[in-house]
Amino acid sequence: MTCHARISVVRSGPAYVPMARNNRDQSADQPSIVRPIRKGQRPGVSTHPSGSILEIRNLSKVYKTGGVPFRALQSIDLEIRAGEFLGITGKSGAGKTTLLNMICGVSQPTSGEIRYFGQNGQRRPNGSPLMIHTLNEDDLAGWRGENLGIVHQSFELMPSLNLIENVILPLDFLGDYHREASRERALELLELVGLAEHAHKIPAHISGGQKQRVAIARALVNDPTLIVADEPTGNLDTVTAESILQILEELTERGKTIVMVTHDESLVARFSRRLEISDGRLVSSEGNGTSTTARCASDAGRATYQAVHFETPSGSSASASQAIPRLASHDAQAAASARNAEGPAILLKNVTKVYEGPAGTFTALRSVDLELSYGRFISVVGKSGSGKSTLLNMITGIDHPTSGEVLVANQRVYAMSESQRAQWRGRNLGIVFQFFQLLPTLTILENTMLPMDYCDVYPFAERPARAMELLRMVGLEDQADKLPANVSGGQQQCAAIARALATDPPIILADEPTGNLDSRAAGVVLDLFERLAANGKTVVIVTHDPAITRQTHQTVILSDGEIVDATVARALPFLTHPQMLAAARRARKVSYPAGTIILRQGEPVDHLSLVARGEVEIVRGNAEGGEVRLARLGQGQFFGEVELTRGGDSIASVRAAAGRDVELSLLPRTEFHRLVDESSLARELFEDVASTRLAENPRMQASGH
Repeated sequence: MTCHARISVVRSGPAYVPMARNNRDQSADQPSIVRPIRKGQRPGVSTHPSGSILEIRNLSKVYKTGGVPFRALQSIDLEIRAGEFLGITGKSGAGKTTLLNMICGVSQPTSGEIRYFGQNGQRRPNGSPLMIHTLNEDDLAGWRGENLGIVHQSFELMPSLNLIENVILPLDFLGDYHREASRERALELLELVGLAEHAHKIPAHISGGQKQRVAIARALVNDPTLIVADEPTGNLDTVTAESILQILEELTERGKTIVMVTHDESLVARFSRRLEISDGRLVSSEGNGTSTTARCASDAGRATYQAVHFETPSGSSASASQAIPRLASHDAQAAASARNAEGPAILLKNVTKVYEGPAGTFTALRSVDLELSYGRFISVVGKSGSGKSTLLNMITGIDHPTSGEVLVANQRVYAMSESQRAQWRGRNLGIVFQFFQLLPTLTILENTMLPMDYCDVYPFAERPARAMELLRMVGLEDQADKLPANVSGGQQQCAAIARALATDPPIILADEPTGNLDSRAAGVVLDLFERLAANGKTVVIVTHDPAITRQTHQTVILSDGEIVDATVARALPFLTHPQMLAAARRARKVSYPAGTIILRQGEPVDHLSLVARGEVEIVRGNAEGGEVRLARLGQGQFFGEVELTRGGDSIASVRAAAGRDVELSLLPRTEFHRLVDESSLARELFEDVASTRLAENPRMQASGH
C-alpha cells in the first residue's frame, strides 16, 4: 500500500474523559474531568518491569461440538508491550479472532493465564497483574469498559441511534455520561475519523466504511489504554483504509497500545511487530525496525494507479468451463439464452435514493441507469460512501428507491408486496451479506439448508446432501456440524456464500464477500463466482479491491451516488473516481455512420475523443494523392491528445471504420486542460502517449509536431 503524507489526527487540545465511574443521577451539566491525550506513556497506567501491558501464558482454547473437540488455540505464550502496534496475521481459521477474544475476555480460555498490567482506575499493589481469566462476567465488563477499546469486524452500531449517540454508548453503560461533555467528546472523535459532518445521521444513512470509522471513534471514547481491532480495514477502500491506519499509528505514538488482526499481508510493514498464527499456534514473530514516518517518506511523490478491467468477451477462463455439481441444470446455457431473450437480468431506470434525517437530506443515488445481462460476472467499485451498498439494496428490494424503477429477472421489484418480495427474493436472488448474517444457534449445515426450507425447494430428504455438497465446494465440509461461533470469520463468510447458492438462484449479489478472507480463500470464492457466471448466472460483487475487477467481465464504478460513464473510465483509468465523474458529466456522445470522416487533417482539434463503440482509422494523405493508414483505434482508446498537448491543428484524418457505426465521447478542450492541470499523473500519461504515437509514426513528425 502506498503511504500518503502524514496527517496529525489526534487533536492537541484536551480530551474529555471521566477518571472514575459516575452515576446517571448526577447533574447533567456537571463536566467530566479533563484528561489530555499525551505522547508517551500516560499517567496512571502501570506496566510490568519488562514493559509488557499484557501477558499470556500457556493459553489453550478447545471447542466441543457434537462431542468432537476442536483445538482453536494451542499453548500460546505472548507478551504485548506498552505503546506497540502489534499485528496478528494468518489464514482464515488459523485462530486469530479466537486469540483476540481471549485478550478481551469475551471468551474464557480452556487453560492458561491472561495477566493485565496496564489497568486504569484502581492500581493494584506492587504492580501485581490483574488475572483476567479469573474475573466474573460483571468484573470483566467493568474492566473492558475502563481499559479496552474494541473495534469489531462488523461495527455493532445501534441502528436507531445517530452517530453521536453510538459513540457515547460506552460512557452511558459505565455511568460516565454527562450531556454536554460527552457529546463534545463524541464530536471530537467523529472529527478525528473524518465524520463530523455526518454526526446526526443514523447508521443506515452512511456507508460500510464510514460505519467502521464510527466504531473506531466509539472505541476511543473512554481513552482506553489498549485497543484491539478485528480486521478494521477489511471492508474499506484503499483511501479510507489508509486514513484508518494513520489514525492507529498516530495513537500508538501518543502512548496507546494497539493489537490488530488482519489477513492482509500488505499491511505487515505498518506494524511495529507482527505475529503469525497457524492452526492455533504462534509460528513466527517479526519486529519491524522501519518507522512509519520513514516508510511514508520513501513513498512520497510516488504516483501509482491500477487500470480497471471493464469488459471481456462472454467466454471465460478454462476454470470457468468446469461444471458446478447440481447448481446449474444440464441445459444451463440454453436456460441463460432463454432468459436473455426475455430481457436483461437487472435493469434500473432513473433510480434515485434520498435519505432524510435531523441533519437534512442526503442523496445516496442520483438518477442511476444500469443494465446487466445474464451469464456475466460484474464488479461494482467505488470509495466508501459512493453508494455501492445502497445500489445493492435497491436491486434486492431490501430498501425502496425514492424514485425510479427496478426490474430484476423481468420482475418489477417494487410492484410486489413485502411478503411477495421476500418469497421472490428467496427463489431468484442469492445474497451474500458483508457480515455473514448466520443464525448463531444453527450449525453451518443447517444454516446452508435454511433457504431451501424457507422457499420450500428440493425434497426434504435431499436438502442435507445438497447443503453438504455446497459446503464442500467452498471448503467447509469438515466444519458442517459446528456452530458459527466455533469457526473463523473467513469460514463464516464461505458458509454465507454456500447458503446464497442453496436455491440455485439465477442472480447472485455479494457485498464485499472477500473482504474478510485471506488470499487463498478469496481465490476459491472468486473462481467459484467465475464458474457460476459461465453456467449462465449473473454474479454482482460489490468490492473496494481493484484487483478483483481483473477477474470480472464488467466493472461498474460509482462516485457520489452516480455511475461513472464506462467509456471515460475505460479510456482514462488513471483518473480518480471524482475526476472520472466530472469528465463524464462534461463529455458529449456523438455517433457517426461507418465510413464517415470524423476529423480532417489540418482542422482544429477541440476535443479529446474517446471511442465508446466501434473502431476508427487514423489516416494521412501522401504525395501521390492517396492515403496511408497509421493506426486503428477501438473501444476504450482515444485520439486528439497529440494536438491538445502540443498545440496545432490535426496532424491526420480520422474516419469511422467500415462495418459498423462509431460512437464517441467528446471531452472539450477546456475540460482536458482542467484535468491535466489538476493531475500531474494525467499530464505525464497524455504526454507519454503523444510521444509514443509520434515515435511510432514518423510521417506524423514530418508535419512539424
